[in-house]
This record gives sequence, C-alpha cells and structure tokens, in this order.
Amino acid sequence: MSSRTSPVKFLIPAALAVAALALTGCSSDGKTKAEPEEGPLSKYMSALWSDGEMTQEQLDKDNLKIEDLVAECMTQEGFEYKPNTSNGGVVYAAGDDENAGPDWGTEEFAKEYGYGIIDSPGMSAMDSAPEEEYVDPNQDYINSLSESEQTAFYEVLYGPGPSEEEMAAMEEGDGSFTSDWTTQGCYGKAQHEIQKDTPGGMAPYEDPEFTELFDSMNEVWNAAYDEENPSPEIAQLNRDWADCMAEAGFPDLTSPTAAQSALADEYYGSMSGGETEEYTEPSKKEQDAFQKREIDMAVADWKCRDGLQYDEKQHDVSVIAEQKFVDENKAALDALIAKHGTKQKD
Repeated sequence: MSSRTSPVKFLIPAALAVAALALTGCSSDGKTKAEPEEGPLSKYMSALWSDGEMTQEQLDKDNLKIEDLVAECMTQEGFEYKPNTSNGGVVYAAGDDENAGPDWGTEEFAKEYGYGIIDSPGMSAMDSAPEEEYVDPNQDYINSLSESEQTAFYEVLYGPGPSEEEMAAMEEGDGSFTSDWTTQGCYGKAQHEIQKDTPGGMAPYEDPEFTELFDSMNEVWNAAYDEENPSPEIAQLNRDWADCMAEAGFPDLTSPTAAQSALADEYYGSMSGGETEEYTEPSKKEQDAFQKREIDMAVADWKCRDGLQYDEKQHDVSVIAEQKFVDENKAALDALIAKHGTKQKD
C-alpha cells in the first residue's frame, strides 16, 4: 500500500482560493510576463497571512501535537488510539525538484505537457520512486472491533461526515457549504486547538464577528471567474477566445477553464471507465493519442489567450470588483486586520 496523508488540515475559504490564482507565462515575443499587481482586496487579506514558510520540521511537530490530542480525545470517548506519526503531510517548496521543467501556464509547458493531465514535471520521478508502506498503528485494534463499533470509531475520529444537503451544496459549489471543525470529530477538535493561534491560521475565518464579511467575499471574484454567469466583459472575452480556438481547429468551446475541465473529465471519466464501471488503466496507445490532442489544444489555448491578453483583462475585471468591495466594506476590513492581522497592510 502506498503512503498517504491525513485529511486536509488547512481549510481556506472559497473566495481566498480564487484570489490565489496567479497569472504566469511568457508572451509571444519571448518576454516573460510580469506578475499582475496584487488587487486591493488581496492586499487586505495578505495581512492575515504569515510571512514565514511552513517547513517539514514544523509540519511534523504540529502533526505530532495533533495526534497526541486525538489520542486523548479518543480515549475520553472510550476508544483506544495510538498517535499515528505516519499520518502527516509533506512540504514541497519551489526548487525542490532540480528537473522541475517549465513553469505551469507557460507556452513551453503547454508544448511539452499540454494541461498537465497525463504528465507534468516531477510526475515521472514520483511514479518511479519506491513506495513506502503505510502502517496504521491502530489497524489491529480497528480490526478487532465489530462493524458497528468500527463505524462508531470513525465517526468519533472524523465526525459523522456531511449530510445529503451538505453534499449537494458542495457539488453545487455555490459557497453555501462551509466546513466546521466542531463537526469533524477528534481530528477537527485537535487541528483547531493547534492551529487556532497560529499566525495565518483559521482564527479570522472562524470569528463570528466577520462571518458575513467572508460570506460576501465569495461573490467578489465572480465577475472575473464565474463560469456560469460571467460579467459582460468576460463573456465577450470568452466569445473572442472561442472564435480563435475554432479557427485553430477546436470548435464548440466556451471558455479556457471549461475547455480544460472537459478534457480532464474526458480522460478521467470516459477513458477510465466512468463512474459506473471498474477503473481500467488506458493503454499506452490511448494515452499517447489523448496527450497529443491535449498538447495541441493547450498550445492553441495559450496562443489565443496571449493574443487576446485574456489573463490580463480577466485580472483587470477582478481588480475592479475588488476595489468596489473594499470601498463598500473598508470599515469591516480594517476591523478584521486590526484584530487578526499578522502584519501591517501596505
């Protein structure tokens, strides 16, 4: 069995995940595009984040503290639990892989890897690396429990899991579902305890004083990134991009994001057996044929976006939306930073 990590430990609100999108690449004349200026709302939010980088040593220490608290919690609930020191994560930093290859989002990347669906820098090395056997120190104890006792064990450990309504909200992706550590069992409780006072941690997002502010942030970037209801500017940009892609031999596409998602869904869905059939690894011939089409589409996509200045215009729309939000919510944002900021806002 291959090594694995524990459930996600750092939860980021949907709005911030969108804001983290970076525009990188090289222009058609070979010059590197400058990174876009940070938007006004992003500047506010960056004051909540720690400047220090997470190290593997710190991550391992935090994981050990979490595991000790989980063991304490499980014992109090009537179960045995040994701290699982193999249940941590791995910190990857830029430059860790000397053969990392071209940057994601560049023309060079598109020419070599397409969208990175089948292959990407470092993937071959990862596939060829020897697998470390994962050993759960609690497995013998879990196996000794009856089926109903095992169900209770995992419910106490991780929580009952999302309800049908919450699952539907997650699938809709409309921002109405929010993760709550209080429903995530002993792990949720332990993770919250360790991370609550960490600079750049979850305390601001769990503060009820700012719940409404964070909820409203989910709408800020919709003007630039909402696939279903784009702003008029982005809708026109998508039409221009679709016309360009049709001329390149890829008709019936609606937007760069939708095109890439559809291609990934095709590979991991239809080519891999779909949801109702058992997974089967695509043959080398199928993979090669798919990757050729993937690369051809990704290169055409990159050229169309570059010619239309798609990323730059999308960023401009996002900045306008951010500025409007800052103007309308400046007092609340200043209060947020005053209470939870890890550094002064520029």
